[in-house]
Amino acid sequence: MDFRVTPRVGIDLATSELAKQAAELQRTQQQISTGIRLHRPSDDPAATRRSIVQKDKLSRLQTHVESVNHVKARVSQAHVQLREAQQLFVSVRGIAQSAAQATEPAELNALASELEGTLDQFVSLANASDESGYLFAGTATQTKPFAVERSTGIDSVQYTGTPANSQLHVTGDIPREALTSGDHVFQSVVREPTIIIGDTGLSPGVGTDTAKAELTVTVSHTATSFAGASGVSIGDSSVGSDTLVGIHELTITDTSGTGASGTITLNGGGPIAFTNADTDLQVRGPTGELIHLNTTAITAGFNGTVAVTADGTLSVDGGATTQPITFSDSETITIPANGTVVHFDTTTLKKTGEDSVEFPGTTDAFQVMMALRDDLRNTRDLTGDQLHAAFSRRLGDIERIENHLLDEIGVQGVALQQMERLEIRTEDQELEQKIKYGETVNADLAEAAVRMQELLNLQQFTMASISKVFSQNLLQFIQ
Repeated sequence: MDFRVTPRVGIDLATSELAKQAAELQRTQQQISTGIRLHRPSDDPAATRRSIVQKDKLSRLQTHVESVNHVKARVSQAHVQLREAQQLFVSVRGIAQSAAQATEPAELNALASELEGTLDQFVSLANASDESGYLFAGTATQTKPFAVERSTGIDSVQYTGTPANSQLHVTGDIPREALTSGDHVFQSVVREPTIIIGDTGLSPGVGTDTAKAELTVTVSHTATSFAGASGVSIGDSSVGSDTLVGIHELTITDTSGTGASGTITLNGGGPIAFTNADTDLQVRGPTGELIHLNTTAITAGFNGTVAVTADGTLSVDGGATTQPITFSDSETITIPANGTVVHFDTTTLKKTGEDSVEFPGTTDAFQVMMALRDDLRNTRDLTGDQLHAAFSRRLGDIERIENHLLDEIGVQGVALQQMERLEIRTEDQELEQKIKYGETVNADLAEAAVRMQELLNLQQFTMASISKVFSQNLLQFIQ
């Protein structure tokens, strides 16, 4: 069967070809107007798939850049806060140096008031925050890191954050330390030998102390006993009024030969006359220790020494809890408030009283300032020499904290430098990925312009050809 090409078939073929050319021309014009080559998956399926992968990677890199910028801003702010904190400690050091030279109580009180204001500023720096939370709370950024207890001034500062440092996590990179936790920055300690200030005779014991800052230990008397058969016994007020503790020595001289009268000395102190009518005789030793004696039954003709043992208790919480003294070189007391321990040598105890116990190197930045403030006000009633020695120790603690803050400034500086390098590297990767993504989805305008001109020429040629083909006369149609 013969196939005849009718004019209708020709018209349909021509229309179809012109439609294809028009569609391609429209796509090319769209590429030129938008600058984008891929508008639909059918434009280039392989390139579309590649662009999806590249877009995902680009999105991750953009997220990384935002994360790095955010963390870098926080580290930079923390670095500024640490520098200000270190400068505050420079002023604290100046106060401590001035205190060592001050002679008038009014001058010391003025320095204490100045230090109180500095302490308030320091607490504010330690609790610094930004829109993302607190800078020195570790990983608990929404928790205020340092809780303050006040009465007339700041009494204590407790860390309530976490001990873990905050980190920056970027895919394909190792975790990087960002912000150091506040307990490490402001509460670092380097323990030194324990110091006891007082006249009870208490000494630091054998063992490792875990208590920090300072405390007051109270030595109390409970009972007195005598060795031998001298006939001396405790006086009426002995239990409640004796102030001696530990091992002591009485020297009794019976000048009458009958026990009726004579002299008694305590630990080589001045002689005190007695008679057999004394039921509550006070005898004081060379360091102020006091004993009450009953001399109504002194053995006739007794001349010699009598060993005295005075038992007692120790307390580190103002008497709320007490512990019997065992008179050892490693008597351990647990602090009820926090469970830390301190070791005392009680073999050297001589009398009752209150001693101040300091743990140098264990005071944090806040405790150093509070301790210096209290010493400026002499809340422990120290003597002049003891007070100047305390100022000297405070100055040592201040320099230790100041040096530690300088170290932390260096650590934060290194972290900031690492963040800047990571930011540059990540931005470079982002730029490289943007270029690759652009090469995949963006149109080559020069190439598109040439192609559009080609399509316009082809369209004109096609229309001219169609016009000529369908411009037939009757004779051409019959043929």
